[in-house]
Amino acid sequence: MDAIYNKVAEFMTDSVVFTAKTSVDKYNKPTFSGDTTVTGRLIYDTIKSKDVQGIEVVDIGRFITKGPATSITVAHRMVVGADTFTINAVDNIADENGAHHTVIRFGR
Repeated sequence: MDAIYNKVAEFMTDSVVFTAKTSVDKYNKPTFSGDTTVTGRLIYDTIKSKDVQGIEVVDIGRFITKGPATSITVAHRMVVGADTFTINAVDNIADENGAHHTVIRFGR
């Protein structure tokens, strides 16, 4: 089983920084702090989907990471290089052996 994960890890070489929403300022604008760097596979693919509230949104791409990244939520923002994205949904994918990867759908 470890050999499979080693082969999959070869494809997960992208680094993304996630920053948690900490509060809102007096103008009701969210403030963020606490960077977390995660490695995985970044895939840019524009599709329509629904966010966690059921509203139709446009996903610019997906970020796939090994293991359940349950600490990442839609309240985080995602930073790739100089670009900042909102997180539309976080899906922990599981099979009969439990959760094995997380798919984070993001947009503008």
